[in-house]
Amino acid sequence: MFIEEYLQELRQRGFTPRAFVGYGRSVARRIRENLEANPGAVRAAWNMALAFFAVAFVGCAALALGVERAFAVRLFTATAVWIAVTFALVTASVDLLRDADGYRLPALNVPLALTLARVVMIPAILMSLVAGHVILAFGLYVFAALSDVADGWIARRWRQATLLGTVMDPVVDILLNLALFGGLSLAGLLPGWVFVLAAVRTTVLVVGAAGLYLFVGPVRIRPTTLGRLMGVLTSALAALLMLLGHGGGHWAERLVPLTGVALGALIAAGVLHALALGWYNLRLLQGAIDAQRGVVGDVRWGRR
Repeated sequence: MFIEEYLQELRQRGFTPRAFVGYGRSVARRIRENLEANPGAVRAAWNMALAFFAVAFVGCAALALGVERAFAVRLFTATAVWIAVTFALVTASVDLLRDADGYRLPALNVPLALTLARVVMIPAILMSLVAGHVILAFGLYVFAALSDVADGWIARRWRQATLLGTVMDPVVDILLNLALFGGLSLAGLLPGWVFVLAAVRTTVLVVGAAGLYLFVGPVRIRPTTLGRLMGVLTSALAALLMLLGHGGGHWAERLVPLTGVALGALIAAGVLHALALGWYNLRLLQGAIDAQRGVVGDVRWGRR
């Protein structure tokens, strides 16, 4: 979690090791103050974590009884650890649990619950693909995709948008897609070079955005129309690939390689798209481009 006032001091001190230590201490102190200021949200977050833990246990118990015991044990262990890590990060970011007007919220709302549900499902999707339970991975992925649509619609329809949700949503999408492509590659349904491209795209997005924020200044990049369309096509092709992998036969033999190449082409285009947006924002933040001549209309920069 970046805190701009501390980043300004870090930039002024030249990013020395001592400056980073001071920055870490300041951030830790701010996190502690935020936890003390909103204890209700902390309790609500861990209540939700417990609920997800219970659901994961029930689901894995059903898998142990009806599918494969060893797989169910591995999946539950990974999911439990993942839940703990996820909600520790949510707790550290509790200051972002604010509505559109900046007021603190005492609990996590429905859109955030749906977003966190997608996070919790990441190990299950990855491990199901690797273990050969493709239809289970497909069902979880479809649920994740529908929840992604639902949380945005609910947030807009009932004015439940939060700063935390705004930050989490694109990060969760990146992690989910990376896990999906890794699982498809390990399952033999996707060429390895496509997963490498997906990893490169993730690195460009995460490291690039963090670098812009850390070294240059506050930046917010909203999804572009092209990015949304590419996301829809990528999701559809990934779902098709899972169905083909589950069904096998003549169709899979003919269409799996073609679908893999199509996904690779889309991800390669995504890498170029991310590099172009990063370069544009860097030039804009450095003052090398006139803001009135912006060529990427969906990009926003600076504080809101």
